[in-house]
Order: sequence, then C-alpha cells, then structure tokens
Amino acid sequence: MIKGIGTDIVKVERIEEKHVDRILSVEERKLYFAFASTSRRQEFLAARFAAKEALTKAFTTTGLFFAFTEMTILNDENGRPFLAKPSLEQLSVWLSLSHEREYAIAFCIIEERKKGN
Repeated sequence: MIKGIGTDIVKVERIEEKHVDRILSVEERKLYFAFASTSRRQEFLAARFAAKEALTKAFTTTGLFFAFTEMTILNDENGRPFLAKPSLEQLSVWLSLSHEREYAIAFCIIEERKKGN
C-alpha cells in the first residue's frame, strides 16, 4: 500500500557548493568531492537536494521526519538511486532522479512493506 509520494524540481544553478553541508550526508560528501568537474558536482548536489525535498514531502503522510543530512542516497551497481539511510524496516522507498543541464528532478514513492517480505 502506498503511504506517500513526493516530487521536486530545482534549477541546478540555484544549488551552490555553500549548501553542501546542509544537504549531503557524510557518505554523499565523499562522492560529491570525488567528481573532478564543477558542473557534475553541481548536478549531483541539485539532484540530491530535489530527492530529499521529494522524500520529505512523501514522509509527511507517515509521521516521519528526517533532516537532509540524516538521509543518504546512494546508487546500486546498476546506477539506480536508493535511500541507504535511514533504514526503514516497515517501508520501501522507490526513488528516481534525473538532471539535464538546467534542472534536476526527483520522484519518490513510499510503500508499506507486506508482512513477511
């Protein structure tokens, strides 16, 4: 059963390096600073910002709240983004991120896990 949905879009140029400490978790900061290109860093940061805004919107219906830095979004071996932290035993989080030069967008669905899964 779907418990919440959220979406967010942000203009990439609005999100600057001065926002890193307010948006990214420790794990995400390591990934961010590994990018050589300034534009790639900015796209990464904007996409994470959009994702965390979308997650915050979706979590409102669950009664849960997490600061941006408490949430860690990583990518699996196929490049698919997932919420690594916090670990939510009773909920599944589905996440999609995209960015294209000027904009970054994120969409998420929070679903109640069926008992036994």
